[in-house]
Amino acid sequence: MPLLKATGFVLKTRTWGEGDKLATFFTREKGKIFGVVRGARKPKSHWGGSLEPMTLLDLMIYEKGGRHTLTQCQIIKTFRTLRQPGISGSTALFLTELVDKLTAEEDPNPEAFNQLDLAFSALESGLPPLSVSLSFTLKFLNLLGFWPLMNICASCGKKIEGNAFTFNPKSGGLICHYCKDTISGNVSLGERTLNRIKILLESPYHELKDQAEDFELNELLLSFLRSQLGMETSKVKTFLEKLEKEQNGGNFPRILR
Repeated sequence: MPLLKATGFVLKTRTWGEGDKLATFFTREKGKIFGVVRGARKPKSHWGGSLEPMTLLDLMIYEKGGRHTLTQCQIIKTFRTLRQPGISGSTALFLTELVDKLTAEEDPNPEAFNQLDLAFSALESGLPPLSVSLSFTLKFLNLLGFWPLMNICASCGKKIEGNAFTFNPKSGGLICHYCKDTISGNVSLGERTLNRIKILLESPYHELKDQAEDFELNELLLSFLRSQLGMETSKVKTFLEKLEKEQNGGNFPRILR
């Protein structure tokens, strides 16, 4: 029997047939895979809460004809606090969306898997959600090879010089001062924000602290995700906007959306 043993996060589920679910998992061994979960929607289903988003599972999956069926699983971590209403939980949901939308099926990336595990743990421990979100996004893009050009002009290829920088989402990175007058949709970028990118890329999550530059970087990454990777507004946007209005007088940090 062709059985696959894997460790994976639940990214999302949807209805499948009359009483089943189709689950999307991000696994260490196989990358993103889809698996049918028989009987998951039945009242007396034995699957319980194991299919909640962000849950980390030991999986046993039956493979046949390119199709996967989950036969059994064991919960490793639940990240239960991230399921509660709040900015940390919504940030975690955004990270699952990011992984789901930017990864191809059965394309293993163990380091990306590890980074997602670390980011969830950081959010659960109470670290700044915006900083964690940005750090994971930067590391994730880098691991997938989607990293924008930051050393040479994304338009003409010349070396970027000076301390006033211009980012163009459609071009896919920084552009030189010669090209910025000929290309529309530019975003001015400060040197402190560029330095912040390096810090967020290289620092472990437990060292992260909120910085003012994160808001500028947030908008930059959002525009890059939309222009280069076709990632539209996150479905958690409406909840986040409501949360921002209700908490701290609307001064709640925004994550990528």
